[in-house]
Amino acid sequence: MTTDSATRIWLVRHGQTDWNRQRRIQGHTPTELNAVGYAQAKFLADWLAQTRRNTPFAAVYASDLPRASQTAHVIGEQLGIAVSTTPELRERDLGEFEGKTWEEVRTARTANGSRLVEYGDLADWTGVPGVESDEHLWQRVSAILEKMAKQHAGADVLAVSHGGVMKHVIWHILGLPTGTPRRFPLTNGLIVIVEPRKDGWYLTGLFDAGVLSGKVAEDTASTPSV
Repeated sequence: MTTDSATRIWLVRHGQTDWNRQRRIQGHTPTELNAVGYAQAKFLADWLAQTRRNTPFAAVYASDLPRASQTAHVIGEQLGIAVSTTPELRERDLGEFEGKTWEEVRTARTANGSRLVEYGDLADWTGVPGVESDEHLWQRVSAILEKMAKQHAGADVLAVSHGGVMKHVIWHILGLPTGTPRRFPLTNGLIVIVEPRKDGWYLTGLFDAGVLSGKVAEDTASTPSV
């Protein structure tokens, strides 16, 4: 763990995809941005360029899945920063559930006896066969966060990732049990700022730039986080 409290990582959820609109589980499936998703990425790029013009990012990273890397490249081009992609920022691997709608997942998980969150977004995948484990997901995500923090100590870094990754980061930082019903937004384009300190990671910001600016392109509050 780095101890430089000035180091900040800005995690950004990718723009919208057709599967988001269809409420389909994406996981590692290489889905791409739709027209709304590109508009969201462009809005974020303009917003970040304006708000961060005096304190530029040291680097821009992204998951290597198309929806994240496309979002990052739109932002990186506007900021004049090359994008580094990595599989460590990928969404959770959801195996045979990928491509299924929320309702299809509910039916399948009920049939195989997997526990479900009564309210929320199917947040708890603990022990579901064929799905990347909570431990492995956090291990790979925390490893890349640590790496970015060490390589860019004292600077701000932008990292475009996925809803499932971001909610795991929030759960771990706040000390919430994995799979706790999600009572925070995970809209496409959401920004979560995390900061490494001597006693661990801190959550120092969680906001939707579109909401703050009064320019929400399209309601994505109900789209799947994975």
